[in-house]
Amino acid sequence: MNVLFVCTGNTCRSPIAETLMDDAVDRSSILHGDVKTKSAGTFACEGAEATEEAVRVLEEMGLELKRHVAEPFTPEMAQWADIILAMSKEQMEHIEVIAPEEVNKVHTLLGYAKGIDGEPTDNSCDLMDPFDEGMEEYRQSAAQLKEAVEMLVSRMEKEQ
Repeated sequence: MNVLFVCTGNTCRSPIAETLMDDAVDRSSILHGDVKTKSAGTFACEGAEATEEAVRVLEEMGLELKRHVAEPFTPEMAQWADIILAMSKEQMEHIEVIAPEEVNKVHTLLGYAKGIDGEPTDNSCDLMDPFDEGMEEYRQSAAQLKEAVEMLVSRMEKEQ
């Protein structure tokens, strides 16, 4: 299964989610070797590096954000993905404009992890954006992402 994580700039949330997902899948006896991940941003500046805070917060979790460079979300990426997980309802709407034919694959990460398929009715499934904030906000965001990824992996294991 190909999983695509999408945020705005592809320098914080989506690369953190991708790294956490890779780690969780590596530790899963059910999903190990069966899940490929990528991340992108709806307004990414191609080639931008992950924020220093994103790199540091993952290091604090014992993980490495491998030489990440931001990639803009494209219709081709949407075609590659079996599932597209946005960090917010607003990003879902941007994804649907860029790749309208792939709308059935688009969910919010937190919503899908909780069993809500498609667009949530409100913003309660949005994950906080730590961009331009301090390390404490990055830690809070990473903790939210880790919890969502763990719920996602649990759902995917049950559906295997």
